[in-house]
Amino acid sequence: MTTIVVEGLDFAGKSTVCELVRQRLEASGTRVVESTSCLSGGWVEKTVERVYEARRLPSLLRSAVYHAAYLADVHLARRAGPGEVIVQQSYIHRVLAYDRASGRRLLAAVADRLGTRVAGHVDLWVWLDCPLDERRRRYRRFGTPNERDERRFAAAADRFERELESELTQLARQSGYIFIDTASLSAETVADRIAALVQAHERVGTR
Repeated sequence: MTTIVVEGLDFAGKSTVCELVRQRLEASGTRVVESTSCLSGGWVEKTVERVYEARRLPSLLRSAVYHAAYLADVHLARRAGPGEVIVQQSYIHRVLAYDRASGRRLLAAVADRLGTRVAGHVDLWVWLDCPLDERRRRYRRFGTPNERDERRFAAAADRFERELESELTQLARQSGYIFIDTASLSAETVADRIAALVQAHERVGTR
Protein backbone atom coordinates (compact mmCIF):
# COMPACT_ATOMS: atom_id res chain seq x y z
CA MET A 1 0.00 0.00 0.00
CA THR A 2 2.18 2.75 -1.39
CA THR A 3 1.53 6.17 -2.89
CA ILE A 4 4.40 7.51 -4.97
CA VAL A 5 4.80 10.92 -6.62
CA VAL A 6 7.02 11.20 -9.69
CA GLU A 7 7.86 14.86 -10.27
CA GLY A 8 9.83 16.72 -12.89
CA LEU A 9 9.45 19.49 -15.42
CA ASP A 10 8.14 19.13 -18.98
CA PHE A 11 10.02 16.57 -21.08
CA ALA A 12 11.89 15.22 -18.06
CA GLY A 13 10.16 11.92 -18.87
CA LYS A 14 7.32 11.70 -16.32
CA SER A 15 4.57 10.25 -18.53
CA THR A 16 6.85 7.71 -20.19
CA VAL A 17 8.48 6.63 -16.94
CA CYS A 18 5.19 6.37 -15.03
CA GLU A 19 3.66 4.17 -17.71
CA LEU A 20 6.72 1.89 -17.62
CA VAL A 21 6.57 1.77 -13.81
CA ARG A 22 2.90 0.78 -14.03
CA GLN A 23 3.74 -2.02 -16.46
CA ARG A 24 6.54 -3.33 -14.25
CA LEU A 25 4.47 -3.27 -11.08
CA GLU A 26 1.47 -4.94 -12.69
CA ALA A 27 3.73 -7.61 -14.22
CA SER A 28 4.96 -8.42 -10.70
CA GLY A 29 1.40 -8.80 -9.41
CA THR A 30 0.96 -5.35 -7.85
CA ARG A 31 -2.36 -3.58 -8.42
CA VAL A 32 -1.86 0.02 -9.63
CA VAL A 33 -4.96 2.10 -8.84
CA GLU A 34 -6.28 5.63 -9.25
CA SER A 35 -7.48 7.84 -6.42
CA THR A 36 -10.67 9.90 -6.48
CA SER A 37 -8.84 13.23 -6.37
CA CYS A 38 -5.70 14.93 -7.66
CA LEU A 39 -3.49 12.07 -6.57
CA SER A 40 -4.26 10.37 -9.87
CA GLY A 41 -7.37 10.48 -12.02
CA GLY A 42 -10.84 11.26 -10.73
CA TRP A 43 -13.18 14.22 -11.15
CA VAL A 44 -10.83 16.77 -9.55
CA GLU A 45 -8.06 16.04 -12.02
CA LYS A 46 -10.53 16.25 -14.91
CA THR A 47 -11.64 19.69 -13.68
CA VAL A 48 -8.04 20.87 -13.46
CA GLU A 49 -7.38 19.60 -16.99
CA ARG A 50 -10.31 21.62 -18.34
CA VAL A 51 -8.94 24.76 -16.67
CA TYR A 52 -5.45 23.99 -17.95
CA GLU A 53 -6.75 23.82 -21.52
CA ALA A 54 -8.68 27.10 -21.21
CA ARG A 55 -5.83 29.28 -22.42
CA ARG A 56 -7.63 32.62 -21.98
CA LEU A 57 -8.05 32.31 -18.23
CA PRO A 58 -5.86 34.76 -16.25
CA SER A 59 -2.87 33.00 -14.70
CA LEU A 60 -3.90 34.12 -11.20
CA LEU A 61 -7.32 32.49 -11.56
CA ARG A 62 -5.76 29.37 -13.04
CA SER A 63 -3.40 29.06 -10.09
CA ALA A 64 -6.26 29.60 -7.63
CA VAL A 65 -8.13 26.67 -9.19
CA TYR A 66 -5.05 24.46 -8.85
CA HIS A 67 -4.87 25.39 -5.16
CA ALA A 68 -8.54 24.54 -4.66
CA ALA A 69 -7.93 21.18 -6.32
CA TYR A 70 -5.19 20.30 -3.88
CA LEU A 71 -7.48 21.18 -0.97
CA ALA A 72 -9.53 18.22 -2.15
CA ASP A 73 -6.48 16.01 -1.67
CA VAL A 74 -6.41 16.89 2.02
CA HIS A 75 -9.96 15.65 2.55
CA LEU A 76 -10.79 13.27 -0.30
CA ALA A 77 -7.56 11.55 -1.32
CA ARG A 78 -7.80 7.79 -1.54
CA ARG A 79 -5.10 5.96 0.31
CA ALA A 80 -3.63 2.92 -1.35
CA GLY A 81 -5.00 -0.29 0.17
CA PRO A 82 -3.17 -3.56 0.85
CA GLY A 83 -1.27 -4.66 -2.24
CA GLU A 84 -2.15 -1.45 -4.10
CA VAL A 85 0.08 1.31 -5.45
CA ILE A 86 -0.92 4.82 -6.55
CA VAL A 87 1.51 6.37 -9.05
CA GLN A 88 1.01 10.14 -9.37
CA GLN A 89 2.71 12.56 -11.74
CA SER A 90 3.41 15.91 -10.07
CA TYR A 91 2.09 17.37 -6.86
CA ILE A 92 1.58 20.57 -4.90
CA HIS A 93 5.28 21.42 -5.08
CA ARG A 94 4.80 22.22 -8.77
CA VAL A 95 2.02 24.70 -7.94
CA LEU A 96 4.19 26.29 -5.26
CA ALA A 97 7.18 26.56 -7.62
CA TYR A 98 5.06 28.26 -10.30
CA ASP A 99 3.67 30.69 -7.73
CA ARG A 100 7.17 31.58 -6.54
CA ALA A 101 8.57 31.96 -10.04
CA SER A 102 5.57 34.08 -11.07
CA GLY A 103 5.76 36.33 -8.02
CA ARG A 104 2.36 35.25 -6.65
CA ARG A 105 3.37 35.67 -3.03
CA LEU A 106 -0.02 35.19 -1.39
CA LEU A 107 -0.79 32.00 -3.27
CA ALA A 108 2.76 30.77 -2.69
CA ALA A 109 2.25 31.22 1.06
CA VAL A 110 -0.99 29.24 0.86
CA ALA A 111 0.67 26.43 -1.11
CA ASP A 112 3.58 26.36 1.33
CA ARG A 113 1.29 25.84 4.31
CA LEU A 114 -0.98 23.41 2.50
CA GLY A 115 1.95 21.35 1.24
CA THR A 116 2.75 19.95 4.67
CA ARG A 117 -0.75 18.53 5.07
CA VAL A 118 -1.01 17.21 1.54
CA ALA A 119 2.39 15.52 1.80
CA GLY A 120 1.00 13.24 4.49
CA HIS A 121 -0.77 11.24 1.77
CA VAL A 122 2.48 10.30 -0.01
CA ASP A 123 4.95 7.53 0.89
CA LEU A 124 7.66 7.97 -1.75
CA TRP A 125 8.88 11.01 -3.70
CA VAL A 126 10.97 10.80 -6.87
CA TRP A 127 12.43 13.73 -8.81
CA LEU A 128 13.32 13.21 -12.47
CA ASP A 129 16.34 15.44 -12.84
CA CYS A 130 16.77 16.81 -16.36
CA PRO A 131 18.11 20.32 -17.09
CA LEU A 132 16.27 22.81 -19.27
CA ASP A 133 18.69 22.61 -22.21
CA GLU A 134 18.21 18.84 -22.48
CA ARG A 135 14.44 19.12 -22.08
CA ARG A 136 14.36 21.74 -24.81
CA ARG A 137 16.38 19.45 -27.10
CA ARG A 138 13.92 16.62 -26.43
CA TYR A 139 10.98 18.82 -27.30
CA ARG A 140 12.58 19.93 -30.55
CA ARG A 141 13.50 16.35 -31.38
CA PHE A 142 10.45 14.38 -30.26
CA GLY A 143 7.68 16.77 -29.21
CA THR A 144 4.50 17.48 -31.12
CA PRO A 145 4.47 21.26 -31.70
CA ASN A 146 1.72 23.06 -29.81
CA GLU A 147 1.13 26.59 -28.59
CA ARG A 148 1.86 25.91 -24.92
CA ASP A 149 5.17 24.12 -25.45
CA GLU A 150 6.27 26.56 -28.16
CA ARG A 151 5.91 29.36 -25.61
CA ARG A 152 7.52 27.34 -22.85
CA PHE A 153 10.63 26.40 -24.80
CA ALA A 154 11.00 29.67 -26.72
CA ALA A 155 14.07 31.81 -26.08
CA ALA A 156 11.85 34.55 -24.62
CA ALA A 157 10.80 32.21 -21.79
CA ASP A 158 14.33 31.11 -20.92
CA ARG A 159 14.70 33.24 -17.81
CA PHE A 160 11.35 32.19 -16.33
CA GLU A 161 11.89 28.50 -17.11
CA ARG A 162 15.31 28.51 -15.45
CA GLU A 163 13.89 30.23 -12.39
CA LEU A 164 11.05 27.70 -12.27
CA GLU A 165 13.53 24.85 -12.60
CA SER A 166 15.58 26.27 -9.74
CA GLU A 167 12.53 26.73 -7.51
CA LEU A 168 11.11 23.26 -8.12
CA THR A 169 14.48 21.53 -7.79
CA GLN A 170 15.06 23.31 -4.48
CA LEU A 171 11.62 22.30 -3.22
CA ALA A 172 12.28 18.70 -4.25
CA ARG A 173 15.52 18.64 -2.26
CA GLN A 174 13.88 20.21 0.78
CA SER A 175 10.98 17.77 0.62
CA GLY A 176 13.14 14.66 0.51
CA TYR A 177 12.62 13.58 -3.09
CA ILE A 178 14.88 10.81 -4.39
CA PHE A 179 16.75 12.29 -7.37
CA ILE A 180 17.17 10.21 -10.54
CA ASP A 181 19.08 11.61 -13.52
CA THR A 182 16.93 11.18 -16.64
CA ALA A 183 19.32 13.16 -18.84
CA SER A 184 21.78 10.28 -18.94
CA LEU A 185 19.67 7.23 -18.05
CA SER A 186 17.13 5.55 -20.31
CA ALA A 187 13.44 5.64 -19.39
CA GLU A 188 13.55 1.87 -18.91
CA THR A 189 16.41 2.10 -16.41
CA VAL A 190 14.67 4.90 -14.51
CA ALA A 191 11.44 2.88 -14.39
CA ASP A 192 13.33 -0.15 -13.09
CA ARG A 193 14.77 1.92 -10.26
CA ILE A 194 11.42 3.43 -9.31
CA ALA A 195 9.65 0.07 -9.41
CA ALA A 196 12.38 -1.32 -7.16
CA LEU A 197 11.84 1.54 -4.69
CA VAL A 198 8.11 0.82 -4.59
CA GLN A 199 8.60 -2.91 -4.16
CA ALA A 200 11.09 -2.33 -1.33
CA HIS A 201 8.59 -0.04 0.39
CA GLU A 202 5.85 -2.63 -0.06
CA ARG A 203 8.02 -5.32 1.52
CA VAL A 204 8.74 -3.11 4.54
CA GLY A 205 5.05 -2.29 4.88
CA THR A 206 4.03 -5.95 5.05
CA ARG A 207 6.43 -6.86 7.82
